[in-house]
Amino acid sequence: MTARYPILYRTIQALAVAAVLLSIVLPGVVVQAQLLLAVGMILFVGIPHGATDYLIFQSLSRPMWGSREMTQFYFNYVLLMAAYALLWWLMPALALAVFIFISMYHFGQSNWNYAAFSSKWAAYATYLLWGAFVLLTPILWHYGSAQLIIESIIGSAVPAIAKPWREAFCISLFVANLWLTLYYFLQQQISRRAFMDEVVNLFVLVLLLINVPLLLAFTIYFVCWHSLSSMMDQIRFFRKRQSAYSLRDYIKNALPLSVVAIASLGVFAFAQAKMQLPVNIGLVFIFISVVTLPHMLLIDRLYQEEEEQPTGVEAALATKN
Repeated sequence: MTARYPILYRTIQALAVAAVLLSIVLPGVVVQAQLLLAVGMILFVGIPHGATDYLIFQSLSRPMWGSREMTQFYFNYVLLMAAYALLWWLMPALALAVFIFISMYHFGQSNWNYAAFSSKWAAYATYLLWGAFVLLTPILWHYGSAQLIIESIIGSAVPAIAKPWREAFCISLFVANLWLTLYYFLQQQISRRAFMDEVVNLFVLVLLLINVPLLLAFTIYFVCWHSLSSMMDQIRFFRKRQSAYSLRDYIKNALPLSVVAIASLGVFAFAQAKMQLPVNIGLVFIFISVVTLPHMLLIDRLYQEEEEQPTGVEAALATKN
């Protein structure tokens, strides 16, 4: 993925290293500022990266959810969110497990969708392994902070996990992804440049995820690595159908649904304040998960469409040594 957007990724990596250094030198300042920084990044980048779903639906060559009609799209989109919200209400532990699983797949797919895998199962396994690294590493490494959030989400106690086991698991995920990247390079499924980029990414990410506080570390990954690159992928997708499509067009297209989502979150926060309830990060997480679930399914269809119509860039990356 880095080879597609080298300037973006070099900037992101520099930002991550700066966050790591700041967390080491001024840990107190970072802890105090992390909530404000995380909320701002999610509102202005994280949420908008899923706000052009209606255009993706219109642009896909195959029907989705059994229809190409926008009325059917919006109905199914809202219905899926409502069904998932109901699952959160009735069985929060199951809803959390489902969201972790599909998020792992989604994050891994957004990173590895350019590679020439030998089979669908190899792709799925790679997506899940990479997604597990970026999602579970910050949770397990900062388990004390994560425990409080998870308990507020599911409404029950979360068992303790010994620190040596947690850290060993995180290190194992890092090593497994490093080995898999080397394997794909040796099998000529990714280029030399892509191999080096993936290795640098892994090292920068592991430094970020274990040294920066949980909320800020994951937000930097989610907003910078995932959301920004997803935006670029979506712009590429639209540009294949409309050559003059630009970042400005994307922002204009994403603005209406972004405003609706941010306003809904604002109403949610206002209601909490009016009821004099403490700020509950867990409930905010649930809201975001409900909003983003249909987006994940739609982006999966987008990447499948791209795989079936590979460009010259992907072909070159897959074969060049």
